[in-house]
Amino acid sequence: MTSVRTHLPDDWFPIGIPENVALGSDVYLDSSYGFAACMSERQPGITLGDFCGAYDRASFMVGPKGQVFVGAYTVLNGTYIICNESVRIGDNCLLSWGAVITDSWLAPPTTLIQRRAAMRASIDNPRRPLPAAALPRPVNLEDNCWVGFDAVVLPGVTLGRGCIVGSKTVISEDVPSYAVVAGYPARIVRMLDADDTNEVRDKARKLSANK
Repeated sequence: MTSVRTHLPDDWFPIGIPENVALGSDVYLDSSYGFAACMSERQPGITLGDFCGAYDRASFMVGPKGQVFVGAYTVLNGTYIICNESVRIGDNCLLSWGAVITDSWLAPPTTLIQRRAAMRASIDNPRRPLPAAALPRPVNLEDNCWVGFDAVVLPGVTLGRGCIVGSKTVISEDVPSYAVVAGYPARIVRMLDADDTNEVRDKARKLSANK
């Protein structure tokens, strides 16, 4: 069966968006080039929620069994998402340029037998995927996270709601909600007030209405 692709107006990249990419309302995409390395066979392979955007060479490198979900009003600004199983990003997140979110370790095989097996697998696949060095582990970014430029979120990590990851920080363990983390190894440098909950918003609306 022939795949039906979506083509963006005035897009310099001619291949288009794969048919298993589900787009919400008013999603902004710089170019379909960001999906050039999407090999997902799942339905959908990638979901982009309402009003989110992928800017400045944001890229989705998704293996055949990978599935990516991006929530509403989330901005991917030059972000790299590597997924061979599951990457979920919540609503209202901001991911800066050069940030990498990966559920897989990608590394060259170490033994001769492993290298031969990897080369054979690549030769047999016309798209020449790089095999993962270990089993993928799902990554989850909860709502309202902010990931700084060149930060790396490694396999198996959950970023709690409202947390901030500093520039060039490498995250290998879960980050609690409303934590500010920085450095390598990453450490918590501050805890933020939980000012984005429904209770806080309702209170703010009532105060505003009474003025």
